[in-house]
Amino acid sequence: MKVLYVVSATQVTGGGSKSFLNLLHGVIHHGVEPLVVCPDQGKMYQDLQKEGIKVANCFYRFNTYPPFDNKVKNILLFIPRLFGRIMANTIGTFQLCRICNTFRPDIIHTNVSVTGIGYFASRLLHIPHIWHIREYGDADFDLHYIPTRYWQQLRYTKARSYTICITKDIQKYNNLTKNATSRVIYNGIFPYADASYCPSKKPYILFAGRIQPAKGVLELISAYIAYSKLCQNPLPLHIAGSGHDIEYTRKCTKMVKDACLQKQVIFLEEIEDINTLYQEASAVIVPSLREGFGRVAAEAMYQGALVVGNNTGGTKEQLDNGKMLLGEEIGLPYVTQEQLVQHLLNITHTIHTDTFIATYEPMILKGQKTVRELYSNEQYVENIVHFYEEIINNQLDIKN
Repeated sequence: MKVLYVVSATQVTGGGSKSFLNLLHGVIHHGVEPLVVCPDQGKMYQDLQKEGIKVANCFYRFNTYPPFDNKVKNILLFIPRLFGRIMANTIGTFQLCRICNTFRPDIIHTNVSVTGIGYFASRLLHIPHIWHIREYGDADFDLHYIPTRYWQQLRYTKARSYTICITKDIQKYNNLTKNATSRVIYNGIFPYADASYCPSKKPYILFAGRIQPAKGVLELISAYIAYSKLCQNPLPLHIAGSGHDIEYTRKCTKMVKDACLQKQVIFLEEIEDINTLYQEASAVIVPSLREGFGRVAAEAMYQGALVVGNNTGGTKEQLDNGKMLLGEEIGLPYVTQEQLVQHLLNITHTIHTDTFIATYEPMILKGQKTVRELYSNEQYVENIVHFYEEIINNQLDIKN
């Protein structure tokens, strides 16, 4: 079986990239011959080349509208940027067709829904195509499909078009729940057997992820400020993540500075190996406004951390899955800032009174068990390879 993968970026620290690399290395062991197409020759491209995995480079961009807000620069450049994206993706589609004619894949698998050249090439070449829908688009990252979301959803249901949704909620959001060519396959996080648990927690709260509006960092800082006013000895907040959105990062640091909490809120930048921070944190906060899957929550639970999560999107689905599987809560959900503050106060009290383990260890272990059962790399890869086989068999049936 030959599968051509189209990825949206060559950074290797994002959730979508991590899930893709887990998938890629897993399917190779199942006999799949891959070719990975990248938009540039960044780190992922170079790493795959070193591993001896076939990789190619095309010029393409997101199939979404450029930013359009109250900034004069974005208003003036909207039309040129839009034209540039359309041209880049048109060129990229024909470049991809040439790659396909040489590689002759059985399936084209696009790693995110906001990249379109894999789909457009599949229509020209009559090759089955999979959209891996990892995001809401507009509801989480304020990305709007060209020409409209309605047309994007039509693409999902065309002949030889298939979808993998990383949660039931994303499948429902795209009106695919009853679609026979759509599957819900949760991301793989780690190998089943590699879970770890550290009962010696250190007195800090952790946020891990990109510093951007969708991740709810400002909302977390606001809640932390309220918590620090109510707590005599608050736990420090460690923010581990990159701040590519410079203006938003500046707002976050300004909010901290205005509250005179620079010594309590510590910006750690992006950390590639964050597992130790997960394992030792008193709690990991997932304040995202609407996660597609919520990889940080799953990673943290896998590493034996107590997760406090905004009860929406993929984070909610993970907490609900655990409750359905084990009959009890596997984390601490919240909806309002007041609920988050109360969780922080309760956690702080248990840390200072040495009752944290007695209070939260059962919940932590249930969270870890849920992640191992539902989100192992092995199950993730097996489910996708099985879907590949279904698609190819269906195509053979059509030809016969």
